Amino acid sequence: MSTNATATAQKNVWQELRNNICETEVWLRTAIKDFLEEFEVTQQQLSILRILKAANNEPMSTKQIQAEMMDKSSDTSRLVDRLIKKGLVRKRKDPKDGRLIQVFIKYEGLRLLAQIEDRIHELDDEFTLLSEEEAEQLNLLLEKARS
Repeated sequence: MSTNATATAQKNVWQELRNNICETEVWLRTAIKDFLEEFEVTQQQLSILRILKAANNEPMSTKQIQAEMMDKSSDTSRLVDRLIKKGLVRKRKDPKDGRLIQVFIKYEGLRLLAQIEDRIHELDDEFTLLSEEEAEQLNLLLEKARS
């Protein structure tokens, strides 16, 4: 195989990998979206509920929540407002600094989060075609690619 042919073949492998990861991301996002529709929350809203639960009843500002989120492009204030309308979180002005807003998870938010966590394993069924060893290897490879 000539040097050009080798370079072209390698380039195609990297393109295929990129495309494969992108297609897998869309496929997984769709599976998560379909799963969460039953609970009437989005993946970003679920992320906020998890972050607030981890805060152990301590208030968090929307800026702090944003810093903890995987999707940094999310409009945290808008997402919090939607969670308030659903009765899952509440917010108040910071008593020490009225310019800041504090966000808390409500009991209803904790209850919904527990219901989701009880069934989230159903999403793992999407990967049952992989053996445990293949899943471990894929995890290692994806972590390596991101490092």
